[in-house]
Amino acid sequence: MLLALLLLLLLPPLVAASHELGAACAPAKCGNLTIRYPFWLLGRHPPYCGYPSLGVSCDPAAPSLNNSSLRVLGIDYGNRSLAAFHAKLAEDATACSATTFNVSATLALPLLAVSRANWALILCTNCSRTAPAGSLPVTCPGSGGAWNVYMGRRYESGGPFVQGMAPVGCKYSVVPMMPGSELGKLDDYPGLVRRGFLMEWTVAGDCAACNKSGGQCRYDDGFKCLCPDGRLHSATCARGEFFHYD
Repeated sequence: MLLALLLLLLLPPLVAASHELGAACAPAKCGNLTIRYPFWLLGRHPPYCGYPSLGVSCDPAAPSLNNSSLRVLGIDYGNRSLAAFHAKLAEDATACSATTFNVSATLALPLLAVSRANWALILCTNCSRTAPAGSLPVTCPGSGGAWNVYMGRRYESGGPFVQGMAPVGCKYSVVPMMPGSELGKLDDYPGLVRRGFLMEWTVAGDCAACNKSGGQCRYDDGFKCLCPDGRLHSATCARGEFFHYD
C-alpha cells in the first residue's frame, strides 16, 4: 500500500493535453450572437469548446446550426433556449412546403427540443374537423389540393389530433411559431416563419459553477471543467473529481 502511494506521488500529474487553458474557447461574436459553451463557433473555436451537435456556422446574415437549414436568430443562455427558423420554409411564400414539413424528422437534433411555449401554424386538408374561424385557404398543387391554415395558441408535438385519432384521409402538418404570432392574411406567412420559433437545450453539467470555481467549460465525451492545474474535472475546480484517461 505504501509503495503504491509513493508511486502515485512520483508520477507526473495527468493533464488534458489536447485542451488549452486560456482564450481558445473565449466567447466569440457572430453578427449579434455571442457564441460560447455549450455552443462553439466553427472555424474559430476548437471542437472541444462545445458539444459536437451545437456548432454554429457564422454567416452574419443568417448563422446556421452545423451548416444546416436551421438559422439561428438568438441564444438565451440563462433560459437555455434559442430562437431559430428553417430556411426552406422561409424561401416558400406560398406556405405549400409547410404541408409536408415533418417536425419530428426535420428538427430531430441531439440535445435540442422544440419548446412547448411556441404557438403552432396548423395546416390541414380532407379533415372532418371544421377549421377554426379565421382560417385561410391555401391551394397547393400536388399536395392534396385545398388546405386550411390557421394559428394555434399551443404547440403540441403530436399535432392537432390525438395520435391515432385523425380522421381517415386527413392530412395535417404543424410548424412551431414564436409565441404571439398572428396570421391575418397569407402574405403574413413569410414574415412569421422568419420570426422563428423556440428550441430548448438540455446538457449535463453546471458551466456557471465551473466558471465560478475558476475553471473553463469543455466537452470531452460530456461536460468537463478544465481547471488552472490543467486537469479535467467532472464538476468544478473546487471539489470536482479528477477525470483520468484510460
